[in-house]
Amino acid sequence: MDLHQHLPLHQRLAQRAALSPKRIVFPEAISDSRVRDAVLQLAANQLCIPVILEDESQSLKSQICGDAPTLADRILWIPPQHPFIDEIKQIEEEKGTATPLQIGTPIHTGTPLHTAGLLVHHGFADGAIAGSVASTSDVIRAALKTVGTAQPKGLVSSIFLMELQTGQTLTYADCGVIPDPTAEQLADIAIRTAETHRAILQTTPRVALLSFSTLGSAHHPSIEKVRTALTQIRRQRPDLAIDGELQFDAAFVPEVARRKAPDSSVAGKADCFIFPNLDAANIAYKITERLAGAKATGPILQGLAKPYLDLSRGCTADDIITAACCVPALL
Repeated sequence: MDLHQHLPLHQRLAQRAALSPKRIVFPEAISDSRVRDAVLQLAANQLCIPVILEDESQSLKSQICGDAPTLADRILWIPPQHPFIDEIKQIEEEKGTATPLQIGTPIHTGTPLHTAGLLVHHGFADGAIAGSVASTSDVIRAALKTVGTAQPKGLVSSIFLMELQTGQTLTYADCGVIPDPTAEQLADIAIRTAETHRAILQTTPRVALLSFSTLGSAHHPSIEKVRTALTQIRRQRPDLAIDGELQFDAAFVPEVARRKAPDSSVAGKADCFIFPNLDAANIAYKITERLAGAKATGPILQGLAKPYLDLSRGCTADDIITAACCVPALL
C-alpha cells in the first residue's frame, strides 16, 4: 500500500503538484484577496506557476508580492499588452470568433473569466481557477465558450471530494450543475465521476447509484431512471465497479449491505456516490460537511476539454490552493 495514501488529501495533492508545477490562471486575483493570498503561497511553495491578469497600473504585483518581492519571478504576469494576448487576438480574429467580450482589452471590459479560458484553450496555460467571486453559472459559461467540452455536445457536471474525519475521501456527484439529469446524463455523470475520482485520488472507484430504494425494494419513475442509467453504464464501461439502485446506508455501511444487498460487490464498500438529482447531491454534501465535519473540495468541473475549475464563493485561500493542486491530475 502507498504510504502517501495515509496523508491528508491536501498534502497528497500538494506533493504531486510540486513534482510538475503547471501554469494556472487566476482571473479573480484582481478582485479577491483570498485568491492573492493563495497565489502567494502557491508560488512560495512552487506548487504551480500562477498566471495573473494585470490591469494597466500593474499594481497587483505589489499587492501580491509586496512583502516577498523575490517571489514575483515565480509568477507569470499578463498585462493587457502581453504577447500572449496579442497572439490570442490574432488567432481568434483569423477564426472569425473574436468579439469585444472575448478579447478587446480583457481586464477593462470585465471579462477576465473569458481571457483566462482563452489562455488555457490556446495552450498558454494548463488550467484556470475561478468562482470565489463569480457564480458557478458564470464560470461554466466562460469555460464552455473558451475551452469547450471534451466531446462534441458533451455534458459538463461536477464533483465534490469529501474528506471525512477518519481520513477517508469520498466523491459526490453531481452537486453543482445538472438539476435533474436524465438516465443518459446520469450515466455520463457516473462514468466521468469514476474517472475523476481515479485521476485525483489514485484509487480504484467503487460507484454507487443512489436512490431511496435498494435493488428493487421500491418502485417509482425516479428509480427506473437509476436502473436505466446502470444498464447504460454497464454496457459502455463493463470494467467499472458499480451497482444500483442503492440507499446510502446499503452503499456505505458493510453491516447494512449484508442485509440489504448481500450479493453486491459494491454495497458496503462504495466511495463514489452518484445522486439522482442536484437537490439530493447538494443537500448531502452540505450535510456531510456541516454535521460530519468533512472537508469539502469543489465543485470540480468535469467534461471540459481542459481544466477550468470552479470555486465556492465561500472558499478560503486553502481551498483555492487545494483546487490548484488538483489540476495536474486532470490533464
